[in-house]
Amino acid sequence: LKQGGALLPLGGDRDHGSHKGYALGAIVDIFSALLSGANYAPWVPPFPAYVPMPAQQPGKGIGHFLGAMRIDAFRPADEFKASMDHWIRGFRTARPMPGEEKVLVPGDPEREMHDHRILHGIPLLDVVLKDLQELGTRFGVSLG
Repeated sequence: LKQGGALLPLGGDRDHGSHKGYALGAIVDIFSALLSGANYAPWVPPFPAYVPMPAQQPGKGIGHFLGAMRIDAFRPADEFKASMDHWIRGFRTARPMPGEEKVLVPGDPEREMHDHRILHGIPLLDVVLKDLQELGTRFGVSLG
């Protein structure tokens, strides 16, 4: 492995399949944007309000793709679940990078944020809180 590394960015370099990482990114763009008629690649509208919108926009807004698979069409669901548990355990028991507490799997940050917000509440900008309070008063809804 180059310079002692074992984890390269998605696809790594050409010798290690960079075209595969590029293809995964392209699939996300095709499914999420081109399929729905949304903006794609560099024309996706930015999330931060202070970032200017791209001058050209070949599509409309931001697209999404949600898919569902019938697991038992591939293999027995209980076998898949056992394999998935094994896969997750592999990450959970891996040594984290220096400075990190643990190796995360998809959904971990969201679960951690959910738990934190259940305990500490959901942060709101003052202007949003004010708007919600005004709406609560207008419609007789207590915000407690």
